[in-house]
Parts: sequence; C-alpha cells; structure tokens
Amino acid sequence: MNFADFHFAEPRWLWLAAVAPILLALLFWRAAKLRRAQLAKMASPHFVEQLTASHSPARRRLKNIFLLGALMFAGLALARPQWGGTQAGNAFVGEDVVFVLDCSQSMTATDVAPSRMQRAKFALLDFVQKQSHGRVGLVAFAGSAFIQCPLTFDAGAFEETLMSMDEKTIPIPGTDIGRALNEASRAMDKNARRKMVVLVTDGEDLEKSGIAAAKRLATNGVVIFTIGVGTPAGKDIQTVNAAGQTELLRDTKGEIIRSQLDETTLREIAQVTGGSYYPLGSLGDGLTKVRSAIHTLERTNGLRQSAKNGVDRFQWFIAVLLVLQIAESLVGTRRKTTAVTAVVIPMLLLLGQSAQAAQATDFPTPVTARDFYNAGTRLFAKTNYADAEKMFESALAAQDENVQPLTLFNLGHTRFGEGVELLKKGPDAQRVSAQGNAALAAGGHAINATESALAENDLDKMIAAYLEGRGAWRELHAAEKAVRSAMETYGKTLLKWQRAADDFKGAAELNPGDTNAQHNAEIVERGIAKLVDDINKMQQMMGALGKQKQDLGKMLSKLKGQIPAPNAPSGGTGEDGDDEGGQGVQPESLAGQKENEGRDGGEMQVPLSPDQAGQILDGLSIDGSRRLPMGGDQQGRPVSDRKGRNW
Repeated sequence: MNFADFHFAEPRWLWLAAVAPILLALLFWRAAKLRRAQLAKMASPHFVEQLTASHSPARRRLKNIFLLGALMFAGLALARPQWGGTQAGNAFVGEDVVFVLDCSQSMTATDVAPSRMQRAKFALLDFVQKQSHGRVGLVAFAGSAFIQCPLTFDAGAFEETLMSMDEKTIPIPGTDIGRALNEASRAMDKNARRKMVVLVTDGEDLEKSGIAAAKRLATNGVVIFTIGVGTPAGKDIQTVNAAGQTELLRDTKGEIIRSQLDETTLREIAQVTGGSYYPLGSLGDGLTKVRSAIHTLERTNGLRQSAKNGVDRFQWFIAVLLVLQIAESLVGTRRKTTAVTAVVIPMLLLLGQSAQAAQATDFPTPVTARDFYNAGTRLFAKTNYADAEKMFESALAAQDENVQPLTLFNLGHTRFGEGVELLKKGPDAQRVSAQGNAALAAGGHAINATESALAENDLDKMIAAYLEGRGAWRELHAAEKAVRSAMETYGKTLLKWQRAADDFKGAAELNPGDTNAQHNAEIVERGIAKLVDDINKMQQMMGALGKQKQDLGKMLSKLKGQIPAPNAPSGGTGEDGDDEGGQGVQPESLAGQKENEGRDGGEMQVPLSPDQAGQILDGLSIDGSRRLPMGGDQQGRPVSDRKGRNW
C-alpha cells in the first residue's frame, strides 16, 4: 500500500485523539485511588489483601488501555486520515452567464410551437442542464426588468425560477431591452474579467434603448449573445380575457397587433459587444451554438483547474476501534491461568476478520469518467434513478471521449425511467378527461335546470335546482383540480423525456454505428408527442371547466337570491372535491442499457446487440414524426412616460 502524502483531511478532530485519552487516564487513576481509600476504611490491610486476592490489577489496567486506545482511534478516524492519492481530471472552472428573458405579451405569439415563451424556456433548460460548470443567473423584462435568480451553481433553483415565469411575471407592459441589459449588468460579479449575457427576445425594442445600452456595457467588458425568438413573418398575439375566452390583441385604433422578429436590432446589439446573434430555431439550435461558443472561449483562455484528491483510510482506524472495544469487553478483572490464551487468541482473530472486512469494503471513491459511469450503471440497475443521473452527469463532465457515448445512452435510460415513475404516481389523462366531461355534463344540466326554475318562478323547483347546481359546482371544482394535478405531472415528465431524447441523440452522434441509441430516441419522441397531445387536451379542458364553473356560480347566486330566507338551503358551493390518480401514459420499451465494467475495472462490457435492442413494445400508436419544443434598471421613469405599443 502506498503511504505517500499522509495527511488528515479534518485535523480539528486530532484533539480528541491527543487530549481525551489523557483525561480518561486521569479519571481511571482517580477512581483507583478512591477505591483503595474506601477499602482501607472497610477492613485492615491484611484482610483487604485476602478479599482482593482474585482481583488482577494488571487485567484492569489492560482493560483501561484498550479503552484509551479505542478513544484515540476514534479521534483519528474522525480526523479522516488519507494517504496515497488520485489525480482528478482537468475540469473547466466555467464562465458566469446571465440570461435575459423577454416576458412581454409578444412572447405569447405561436409562430413557434407551442409559443415563443415556452420554446425559449425549454431551450434555456436544455442549455443549463448541459452546462455542467459555471454559474447562471436570470433576469426577466418587459416594460421593466428585475433579477429573478442571482448567479448560482444551483441548477435546480434556476430551473424552478425559470419554469414559474410567464407573460404576467413583469406587470409593466412594453419591451425595454436597454433596461433589461442594465439590470443584467448589475447581476454580474463586478470582479469578473469577462461578463457574459444571453439575451432571449423577439427583438421588438419599443423603447429603442437596447443598442445604446449595449454600447455602454461593451466598455465594461460585457459580451452579449442575442437569441431571436419567432419568425420574421410574425403572428397575431392572442390573449385570454377575464371570462377565459381567447381573443386577438388590438392597439388603441382597434387594429390587430402582429408581432414580428426584429433580427436587425438583435444582430447590432450583439456586434457592438463582440458577441453573436443566432435565431433560436424550431429546435433551439441557437442556444446550442452559444454554448459551443462559450466552451470555445473557455478552452482558448485556459479556464481549467486540476486537483489531487487524497484517498480516505478511516475504515482501518474504525476497524481497530471496534477490535479494542470488543477486546475490552472480553477481558475480565479476575486472575486466570489461561488469561493470555483467552485474550490474545480472540484479539488476533478479531483483528484478522476486521482487516478483511475493511479491505472488502474499501471501494475507491469515483474519480475518473469510467468510475462515475460504472457507479451510475449500478445505481440504475437498482432503479435509483436520481443518484444514477448525478453519476452519469459527473462522468460527462470529465470529458472522456471513450466513455461519453455509453454514458449518454444510459443517461437517456435513466431520465426516461424517471419520467415513467412520475407517470405511474400521477393521474391518468384519460381518467381526468372522463371526469372533466362528466363534470361539464352535470354543470350543463344544472344550468338548464336553474334557468327553467327561474323562468317558472317555482319555489320547489328553485330549491331542487339550487341543490343540484351546488353538487355540480363541486364536481367541476374537483375535476378542475384533478386536471391541474395531471398537467403538472405530465409537464415534469415532458422535461425528463426531452432530456432523454437529447441524450440518445447525443449518443448516436458520437457513435453513428449505435442503432440502439437512434431507435430509442425515436421511441422517446413518440412518447413526447403523446404527452404534448394530452397536455393540449387538458389545457382545453381546464378552460372549459373554469368558464362553466364561473357561469354556474353566477346562476346559483342569482337563484339563491330568489329563494325566501326560511326556505334557503344552508351552505355554499365552495367545497373541494377529491383528486383521482391513475397509472399514467404507458410508454414503449427502450433498447437495453450499456452494462458497467467488471470488478477489476479493466473493461466495460459491450452493449446489447441490435436484435436484442429491437425487442420493444408497440404500446403507442401516434405520429412518430412529431417533435417537442426544446428542453424542455430601475431608472425611476413613470409608466405614463412610455410610448408605443405595449406587447
């Protein structure tokens, strides 16, 4: 064993190994002194000698030595002794990137599916999930701009903040790119030698301040990459009114507003700062090019660091600690002729067994890409998808070209499995749809009964209609709640499966001969298309339920006002229903995973054959050609001073 570079990773615990045994030894000495004083008070010295003839002071001292040694080794184990070492592969330190996302009403246009806002959010998610180093921040803007997520390494916090944003995040209407860029500059680390901003917008700068702000930021070393969302032809902007109905947005003259992508402005903003402009595209290719450009800058500037990691050896010290404690319990304080045989032999046996156990469990901490890949594959086999995903991501971060294709393949399996687990635990779309249709039918019947009772002015019919309407209102409320829960589950699954599809595509690109990866990507995309259809249907169901519940509530209020107080039914309509769960979408099976290497770490087993990979279930019958969207300064100026359009 290599004992080079011996050191303690947590040296603050060494006081326990040094001071605690001394204090315990003093306590033992004090206890022995008090025992002798108490015996002297009880009898004469000759009688005390006879009483203690069978007691062995040497054996007591041996027991105390074992306890002192156990305490010392406990302190040494807590100090984490390390010797030997492993060289960590070079890793990128990473660039800080602040994303500036347009949240104005023009981002609700649907010239890119499902909308400009959703397409941009999915692309940002994909960027952050594949950007394994560097901090990310988020600024939202419309007529004003605010920092939504400061620079952080916590990708989960960034994703949660991003997905909560919509066109209502910034209540002030308009599109002020200049203010957004100034806010992004404040979000950056002032000591950073290069500041990078990614502006994601349709380019309609209503305040005409973006280019001037970009020129000011360029003098401070800010590099801006601009991403254009939408199409030059543009599309009409649709909004949802208070009644839940969709209508076209119009200007003050009553003309329909059509939002178009302004590539000229975005290209000029990027050029004045030394950045580049890319259209987002239908598959989010623009942000992929930005990520490649950032990685190129990192390599060019040598933003790498390497580290030598020590190997923990505390297991050996814990083994000795356990042996000393067991030996202390086996040693008695009475004199025995076979004391040496009874104590030494068990100690030797325990030491040998503990050493073997420590050696058997001394698995090295994953360091190389191959180590992380094998650890992730073992976790995946145990269906521990969350930990397996982390291991595969660490393997990819090591930038080992020999391991990357297999890692991406198994990472796709892992994320697909996570999505399947989400669907199993969440409500089923068909069951939720059936519940919603039943609630709509009950609500429609209740509305008709209410209208008939009011027209006839019959008290008995009004009471019966009111009671029926109250029950129908509760059914609508329960159905609405169930649909919302199902949409949340399907949305989370959508993100997992999109990432899985990207992983399989990446594996196929790195290894064109891997037909299993391309085959699996097609299966996942068919599942994604099915999810998108279900989500669209549930969105339509939500709108219908909300509108009918509102109409029924108004009818019930009117009906209750016509019923005399002595005959008015008690209670109201605001009672929650119960959610129903389902089994979720049943996806097709994927081709087999790549197995991990053997115990000796020498080789990685080959993937399954194409014939084995072709054995999949045909559980979905949908259009396999469909694709999913990617992914997934306050200047004190009053609102009334703003000019131009407000989208």
